[in-house]
Amino acid sequence: MYVEVLGALAEVRDPDNCRALDVRAAAGDRPGVDAALRAAGLGGWDGGAEAELSLAGLRAAAAGGPIGPDWAQRWDAMVRYAATKGWLSADGAHVRAHLVDLD
Repeated sequence: MYVEVLGALAEVRDPDNCRALDVRAAAGDRPGVDAALRAAGLGGWDGGAEAELSLAGLRAAAAGGPIGPDWAQRWDAMVRYAATKGWLSADGAHVRAHLVDLD
């Protein structure tokens, strides 16, 4: 799955894919990534290489999309994997995701 930022909007795309997670934005939309993520309840971005995504916000947005019947188990496996890589915040509420150019 990924979060796509277009202008002031941030939306979860490909929610059934629990094997990848990133934030995608065109170069021209980069200045608004933090505001778009915050407005959507998906996290925030400090301008670095990675965004901090809210697991609760991401899960709620993804679960509302087209997902398979075993999605919850795959989601849990994705979060466990992120924990083994040190990608979760200390409180376990956020996961780091790379920012990728749409261009």
